Amino acid sequence: MARINLLDPLLSSRIAAGEVIERPQSVLRELLDNALDAGASEIRVSIDDGGIGKLSVADNGSGIAREDLKLLGSRHATSKIHTADDLYDIRTLGFRGEALYSIGAVSRLTVSTFSAETKEGSTLVIDNGRRSEITSASPDRGTIVTSENLFSEIPARRSFLKRASSEAALCRQLLISKALAFPQVRFTFISDGAIRLDWPQCSTLKERVMFLYRGDGIADADTEELHSEGEGFSVTIIAGNSAVKRSDRKEIRVYVNGRPVDEYSIVQAVQYGYGELLPGGSFPYAAVFISDSPELVDFNIHPAKREVRIRNKAEIHHAITSMLQSGIKRKIPEISPLQPEFYLENAKRSDVPFSKVFSEPEKPAEYIPSSRRAAEVTERIPAYTERDKAWLEKAKALQETRNKMKETSPAPVPDAVEQTSEEIPIRYIGQAFRLFLIAERGDELYLVDQHAAHERILYDELISQRTVQNLLIPIKLELDSDGDRFIENHSEVYTKLGIMLSRTDDGVWEITALPASCRPIETEITDFIQSSRLDSNDLEAALFAVIACRAAIKAGDDIDRWSAEELLKKVFALKDPACPHGRTFLIKLKEKDLRLMAGRTQ
Repeated sequence: MARINLLDPLLSSRIAAGEVIERPQSVLRELLDNALDAGASEIRVSIDDGGIGKLSVADNGSGIAREDLKLLGSRHATSKIHTADDLYDIRTLGFRGEALYSIGAVSRLTVSTFSAETKEGSTLVIDNGRRSEITSASPDRGTIVTSENLFSEIPARRSFLKRASSEAALCRQLLISKALAFPQVRFTFISDGAIRLDWPQCSTLKERVMFLYRGDGIADADTEELHSEGEGFSVTIIAGNSAVKRSDRKEIRVYVNGRPVDEYSIVQAVQYGYGELLPGGSFPYAAVFISDSPELVDFNIHPAKREVRIRNKAEIHHAITSMLQSGIKRKIPEISPLQPEFYLENAKRSDVPFSKVFSEPEKPAEYIPSSRRAAEVTERIPAYTERDKAWLEKAKALQETRNKMKETSPAPVPDAVEQTSEEIPIRYIGQAFRLFLIAERGDELYLVDQHAAHERILYDELISQRTVQNLLIPIKLELDSDGDRFIENHSEVYTKLGIMLSRTDDGVWEITALPASCRPIETEITDFIQSSRLDSNDLEAALFAVIACRAAIKAGDDIDRWSAEELLKKVFALKDPACPHGRTFLIKLKEKDLRLMAGRTQ
């Protein structure tokens, strides 16, 4: 009995479809690619039951001619490539000729289109691999592609799908991912009859990306648009500054020729570009749009086209890192009222408890509309102004008197650190929670993390002053083969840092001298040498960070006024106020914002 037989065409088509179509999100990905390739300027996505019951993509693109519709949905039927050489010059999002074939094999697929070229409309239905005759029904313009009852004839596959709400969320995420790279296209997303997303056409990439970033509370002022060009490629990056961060890499988005791709080396370039602008464990918001010569990229790797090979990856990697290093600046965090109108309105109402003003705002039980409150305030104004009609003249006279006193009186001496005439005086106020130094400077109030600030000052001093002290008794180190080899290759780095190492045997080293500031923390230095495997530049920075961290004033330490003022003087002289680990240690509060939060409007 023969054991080898040819599979039924319908069965083989469903097996092949499994490589391309995993869930409604996969269907949407392929249909969006086709709509964008058709030159659409408007795309409307509508789903029911998470896209499992129905998923429809309508566009106003060029449409499909009836003659082409006869082959549409057949395996490897495509208008994007014709020869083997075309695989290395791909300029469209789709090219494999598998998408509609796969969707039609696992759902009821309806393609209704109006060809802008032939001016005729057609409709084709493929129901789980079974083709129907082409009819003349069609929209007035563009194409509407609908997938219904996904995996209805493959219950085993359907059982692995998530709940409808989860599948809908995945579809929305995919639409956002696609939409970011095409600001000139309007995207609308409708789920179960309700509009969940409607992004209009935009003129720039930043304008489009800000639709996403504003949803996370990121202001336009906290983002930068960077651009660079190289041989055969260009890169545009929309990125947040140091005040914008998150705990994962999900918002480092990479696009190559309009496709969202998973490319770790580019994500790594973004992280290198930020360097120490962000503290450890934090990651930036950055959308990287790479336009590369088609012959230098290869997308023919995976059916989902999420992977790419880039031949000039090294040049692009360097360009991205350099752009971010020079273009992204550190921003001092500011405390500001989230809802100024809430503080203003409630400050005028005597029936709102004090605690309510600084808690999460809730709608009062007897809510008074803003218009009515404004009217009430207007009615009360005469009661104050009519008491003294000459108040304006008196105020002017008082101000003139004060001005004359300022002209004749000597200039006041600042309480705090002596400043040059070109500097804004710093007034030290005190210490809060044995952690923050409070200082006033101009119209701004600063909270300074005493440990991180002192750590940075010590770090800079260690870098500039390297005093070496010989040890009476050398410190012995026993290392494994990797550690032995690493120190042997990097011993000159340690020597330059003031740490003298000598090898006495295989895997045995001795520390014979240390920087003077390291004597109290010999154990930490020893542990660092035994465990560190960094390159030369990172090794130096990491070592001094360890030394500075151990020697700095700790959280919980009391600090006298003179020491605090000296520390603040050095802090405000820094160009980049961040500890050696990359954490910003200043928080700023403007006087006008503090007045606003307290309900003091004048």
